[in-house]
Amino acid sequence: MSKVVREAIDNLNAVVTVTLEKSDYEQQFDQELQKVRKTAALKGFRKGKMPTSVLRKMYGKSLLADVVNERLSKELFGYISDEKLEILGQPLPSKDQPYIDFDTKDLNDFIFKFDVGLSPQFEIQGLTQDTIFERYQVEMSDEMLDEELNNYRKRLGERKEVEENIQAGDFVKFAAKAVDSDFTSEFGLMIDEIDNQAFKDELFTKKIGDTLSANIYEWFNEPDEHYIRHYLLNLEHEDNDTQVGQEFELTIQEATRQEIAELNQEFFDRAFGPDVVSSEEEAREALRKDASQFYDKQADALLFRDFQDRLMEQNTQELPEEFLKRWLKVSNEKVDPTLIERDFPAFAKNLQWTLIRNKLARQFDIQISEEEVVEGFKNKVRQYFGNYGNEELINSTAQRLLDDEKQFNEMYEDLLIDRLHGAIASEVTIHPKPISREEFTKVLEEARAAAQAAQPEVIEMDGVEEQEQVSEL
Repeated sequence: MSKVVREAIDNLNAVVTVTLEKSDYEQQFDQELQKVRKTAALKGFRKGKMPTSVLRKMYGKSLLADVVNERLSKELFGYISDEKLEILGQPLPSKDQPYIDFDTKDLNDFIFKFDVGLSPQFEIQGLTQDTIFERYQVEMSDEMLDEELNNYRKRLGERKEVEENIQAGDFVKFAAKAVDSDFTSEFGLMIDEIDNQAFKDELFTKKIGDTLSANIYEWFNEPDEHYIRHYLLNLEHEDNDTQVGQEFELTIQEATRQEIAELNQEFFDRAFGPDVVSSEEEAREALRKDASQFYDKQADALLFRDFQDRLMEQNTQELPEEFLKRWLKVSNEKVDPTLIERDFPAFAKNLQWTLIRNKLARQFDIQISEEEVVEGFKNKVRQYFGNYGNEELINSTAQRLLDDEKQFNEMYEDLLIDRLHGAIASEVTIHPKPISREEFTKVLEEARAAAQAAQPEVIEMDGVEEQEQVSEL
């Protein structure tokens, strides 16, 4: 009968020894041999009549290895589950594990020794009403609302032809003729794409039908030759040989300008949905609400980052570093070991947060059902399609996302983090911190850069969950 014994090395490391007796696997091994006998063909023997000695010689080692490994895995992971061992990574064959020769001539007992890394045991500290956090609150000024409303009006306004007084923001179409050759081209672009202010100032004095000369390569601070040759001169992508020069005589063929939409019901319906808004005051209030939701979501992500940092500071844990480094090297065989050493501190920090996060999820009894994941996908699809998605389309798209393991895991994590955020927030004290939009944007950029720098570059995280880093920024 198989036997599993655990020997504690210290609080973070143990050796699990699995003994498989001959009686544990012999019957299954014989059954596998008989299955092979029925289909195996060898010259000189009738089908199904191959002698056992020949069977064992030809197929025995591989069959025995498969049978033993299957039973070994069942015993090892069954023991880990029954004993509720919280392990990190996966068990690794001990360094002093003897070589196993699956000799079928004389079946014997097998002894396997595994090193395991254990999760540190701890209780969460730092979640009290005396723990104070600040949450950014972006101030919605009248100027911000004016800017947002004007952006909507510009986006939904009509584009009209301009006869004269060309201005910044206009779209201008040119007929171009090279000065040094007969080459011609027609192209259009937004004036705001041009960096050369001297040319733009001259252009603002012209009207439809006027001509002016220019080196189009001097329009841009960092001229992209491929862009100019393909999109302005209309040369083929692969054409690197045609020489047309840089100086052109340009004739203004057409100019159009995006007119700002009138504040009427047609505009309100197009911008906010039918019969949602009926006045400028209601439009500004709708914009205030949308902007608040947008910035609140980002502010919550920054607040959760602060939760993470504080919890990490107050809940430091020792890890079985030697075991984890060895496991990472085994799991990332193609990665240079020196890179694993380099990235290990970031990996360890991610792992420590994962342990804290999982502990909190159990403490607050946070569970995410498949139905909640499905609804999360539906909400995501609704946001994407806006007013254009019907329920049949939303359901079918959500189902496809559900069947994608990566998408499922990401949605599960997003929902878990949202629930965890609310649970932590209910245990601590949060004070609002007013901030301007410009300052808040700068804080976000710094947070993104810090989150990116904190991630391991080469270590694969399979088997250990990765730290969430301001995921919604």
